[in-house]
Amino acid sequence: MIKHFIPLLAALTVAACGSASASPAATPLPATPGAPDRATADPKPDLLAAETAAWATARPVLEQACATCHTNAGKKATKKKLDHFNFDSYPPSGHHTSTIGFTIRDVLGLSGKKPTMPFDKPGSVHGDDLAKIKAWADAWEAAEKAGAHPPAGEHHH
Repeated sequence: MIKHFIPLLAALTVAACGSASASPAATPLPATPGAPDRATADPKPDLLAAETAAWATARPVLEQACATCHTNAGKKATKKKLDHFNFDSYPPSGHHTSTIGFTIRDVLGLSGKKPTMPFDKPGSVHGDDLAKIKAWADAWEAAEKAGAHPPAGEHHH
């Protein structure tokens, strides 16, 4: 009885899919009524949520390593440094924020170059702290590429 059932099951599968070589995965499933189509849903809110979560994790490290130069209260802050990146509020401001992910990875040595920051102690951010900053930089960059951030300020030196 079972050996007769298997050919019947195969025949039903072929009939449902249209051919013996058709894959059930090739036939899209119907959308759930009222649910957003994931292929056309705006990814920006999810990317911004991931970025904000990564920021919350990286913030203590950034406060320790970057706030001296990149916040208004920083002892070594200058107009030029603050114009580039300013971490006084979130999202950071400054005319280089559109490239902050790349720049952070570069100055902290994640790109393979010798670290140049933090200013007084290049290379002092490492291990889990460096991983937290990298995760935020990656999340920022993903959101930036999707157009989730407002345009960066005017660039002037």
